[in-house]
Amino acid sequence: MSETKIKNRKKLMNPHTAGKKSFALVRNKLEKEKETVSSKDLFVVTRTRKPGRLYKASNENTTSKIAEMEEIEKQMSTNDQYVDAFSTVMDPEHPGRLRLYGVGVTKTTLQKKVGNSESTLNATTDGMQQMQERMQKMVKQMEEQKKTVRQEVIADVIAQLKHAGLIDPNILAALSIPSPSEPTSVQGAEQGWCR
Repeated sequence: MSETKIKNRKKLMNPHTAGKKSFALVRNKLEKEKETVSSKDLFVVTRTRKPGRLYKASNENTTSKIAEMEEIEKQMSTNDQYVDAFSTVMDPEHPGRLRLYGVGVTKTTLQKKVGNSESTLNATTDGMQQMQERMQKMVKQMEEQKKTVRQEVIADVIAQLKHAGLIDPNILAALSIPSPSEPTSVQGAEQGWCR
């Protein structure tokens, strides 16, 4: 079993040096440093050894491909055309796979992820606007409810005072306190003690 793995490992043309670290983590780290991360950037980062460390076998194939990619990028910068240097230099992808993204990632899943993130962002901003509108409506409704409750409380207190005979109707007329259904500035003053 181990002999088979050794043989298969020797067949690899461009072995990565990321070790146990996933390509997704490497990509995230690069995205924090740069705005856009190309496949070429990720290929170079995952194939470069630390200073003083060497490959066990020859890495001429890897270094030559990196040099080709850099040459293509130089030409691309003068032509103002976008060409994916990685795709140009490397062999075609195996069906159903996508290099430099890790296990299980395909073109379809990547497109779905990009599409979902854009639609999620749009849905979030729309949802926030709708929530703000609803909150404003609710605040207005609460203010109206407070006004009607205050008016009802004032009317109830005045009615109880009249019924108990503590307030003379002539005094209410002299103070020009209207019936509770008509809001006035006097009722606004009385609302202060109702709070």
